[in-house]
Amino acid sequence: AAVFSTSKAVVSTQSTGEEEEHDRVRALYKSLLQRTKHVKVWISYGNFEATIEEAERARDIFEEADRSLQQESQKEERVLCLEAWREFEMKHGTEQTQNDIAKKMPRRVKKRRKIDVEEGGEGGWEEYWDYIFPDAEANSSNLKLLQMAKMWKKQQQESSEEEDEEEEENEEEG
Repeated sequence: AAVFSTSKAVVSTQSTGEEEEHDRVRALYKSLLQRTKHVKVWISYGNFEATIEEAERARDIFEEADRSLQQESQKEERVLCLEAWREFEMKHGTEQTQNDIAKKMPRRVKKRRKIDVEEGGEGGWEEYWDYIFPDAEANSSNLKLLQMAKMWKKQQQESSEEEDEEEEENEEEG
């Protein structure tokens, strides 16, 4: 946390000026991101590029942040990143880029999970909020389709084997 606040102070004092200074600030952000992939660093980096009117760079940074947070399964942090990206697109984007980010936004759903108690007794249930991302839904629906296809294939093989057995029985009788 101390590294982040110190680096952020350095970044904020250097984030004005010419292209050479902008490159130094970018190098600082990249260095910081090698140490921590914290969502606030990603958002700050994207917003820095937006303030110096580098919309494409900012968009690339938000996209990279989204991929990174997705790979690390950091749902809440990913939501924060997407919300910052959406704000950026509302100010600097086109209708198309605004629609693109809207398609990435997750649904918020209430779920229940069993509470584990160390003594082995029943802990009951707790409700919590979870996020369902469109890309995760697409992957799960593809997985369901694949599972259904495998079941169908297995059923086809079983019925084919039964038909073969019946034919063998009929040939033996005949």
